[in-house]
Amino acid sequence: MTDQTSFKDAGFLSEQSRTGTLSVEMHQTPQYLVCEDLSQLGQSILNRCRIRPDDKNEVYLSLYFQRMLSHFQSILLMAERGMIHETEIMSRCLLETLFNLAAFYRHEDFLEAMTDGDTDQRREVLTRFYLKQLEIHALTEQEMDDLERMINSADEINRGDVSTAIKAEMAGLMSEYRTEYAFLSETVHCRIHSVEQDLEMDDHQIIVGIATRAEDTNRLASLLMNAADYLIDGISIILELHKQPEQLAHFEQIKRQVQKVWQNTTVKVAHR
Repeated sequence: MTDQTSFKDAGFLSEQSRTGTLSVEMHQTPQYLVCEDLSQLGQSILNRCRIRPDDKNEVYLSLYFQRMLSHFQSILLMAERGMIHETEIMSRCLLETLFNLAAFYRHEDFLEAMTDGDTDQRREVLTRFYLKQLEIHALTEQEMDDLERMINSADEINRGDVSTAIKAEMAGLMSEYRTEYAFLSETVHCRIHSVEQDLEMDDHQIIVGIATRAEDTNRLASLLMNAADYLIDGISIILELHKQPEQLAHFEQIKRQVQKVWQNTTVKVAHR
């Protein structure tokens, strides 16, 4: 592969994809620049974490934050090459990791049950959650039925039985689960409406080709800003867990920058 390979010849592995016009434009957008700053801050915070092996909460929450940060950095790498669908997929992964991090941070008994706990402990935690849902009605009827069946099952409740919806509700992020997570899942599962977005149509809605990459930065920019919001939530948790007062001023500064960039970001949503 030469330094002059085109996208047509080598796709996203081409030199054109790495250094072409779209990549240059992406690197110059305020959205990309502020996300780079946020990533560097997240890396600095992670490097300064002092984890006590005997503190289970500290260990697992730090692991989830590290996973969030690596997902965020992969989003930047893919966005700069115009890999819009892959950016969407990793954004979903990032958000789902935030559900876990926030749920375990807010509910230590849930973390205990899902790590060292047995079936009885997990059933007890989920039963309390179920009874709470009878009051606040955050879960759908189907989700409540599934939860009830799991609680009443004679089989062992393992780590993989707890649904993303439950974790999102425990995390206080059910709105994000119902909207952003659901939308991004269309791409992950390659549903018909998702793949149809790659069709190139003329003014008469006649198919003229297949769009294999992003051709402008607008959609990528809005995805980057959503990802920035997710990582900010993760950093907020990790800074409460690992006290790093020297990082707080920088964090508040970057949060203000993100808010300012958001005000000038056009959110483009594909119709699905």
